[in-house]
Amino acid sequence: MSQPSPEQIADSIEAQVGHPGRRWESLKSRTQQENIKLFSLVQVEFLQLIWCLDCYRVEGVPPRGMGKQDQKPSTRLSGVYRSKGNWFAEIISLLLINQTNSPLAPRSKVEGFSQMHQIDVAWPARGKVIRDPLVCAETKMTGAPAFGDTPARNAMSDWSNRRKELKFAATDLKLYRRQQFTKIDHWDNWRRKQPPLTYFLWCARMSPKDKIEKMIDEIRAVGDTYLDGAGLFAYQENRDHDGYEQVPVPQRARVQQLDDVLHAIANEISDRSDAEGNAPEPEVPADRVVDVDNLARDARSE
Repeated sequence: MSQPSPEQIADSIEAQVGHPGRRWESLKSRTQQENIKLFSLVQVEFLQLIWCLDCYRVEGVPPRGMGKQDQKPSTRLSGVYRSKGNWFAEIISLLLINQTNSPLAPRSKVEGFSQMHQIDVAWPARGKVIRDPLVCAETKMTGAPAFGDTPARNAMSDWSNRRKELKFAATDLKLYRRQQFTKIDHWDNWRRKQPPLTYFLWCARMSPKDKIEKMIDEIRAVGDTYLDGAGLFAYQENRDHDGYEQVPVPQRARVQQLDDVLHAIANEISDRSDAEGNAPEPEVPADRVVDVDNLARDARSE
């Protein structure tokens, strides 16, 4: 008997768990049309979306019609699977948009002291390249199931590099206004007063090897030393192995839920806006140590 084709396997998966592209469009549409403001109101659908996508990953086939159709199935699947981080960033952006009356810039280039940064949510929206944002938020999705010969990725896999990226971006963005004239005395006082406020929202798939206490310690450490707020949403495979479920964070941990962080961000935007939702004019330094525009152009030409 011949082996089923990737298309036949994809059709079988779709019959069982649905199609991730359609699930995503449905979730996005409901969030916008119903003016949903809380992640807790869409988290079940979001987990169903990620479970659906992971089922295709485990079987090694791309969802029907997704990805560049002229590429081989494995390449298409890799490209589609990278979408999950973008989906999380976009749903966070949509929830924030529904909480504010001032335009936000999702997944935009933001100019820092030494380089451009790709930021998931920035405010105010100041054009194609944002200068002097007042609020920035970064999102991360970590963890993935095993597939083929590839082992599962833990929630904490590569965390040390991700932590360095967060710290560097937060500091580099805050150095933008005064450039080489920045004076830092007490670190905590400076970072809390210097814009932009920076936040981190972490969505993590936990494996049996992951420990929620360790994740809490890590997110608290980066939040207490470099960021203005950080939130965690953890999930794991359920007991029936037919979906994902939220992993509760112990109350004593005092780690913020995603909705708490979203509320804090929305409040900061509201406090810095006028009655019409307009933001202050940007402060752009007359002299910059690094011409980051040239760096960006050089990167595009390579």
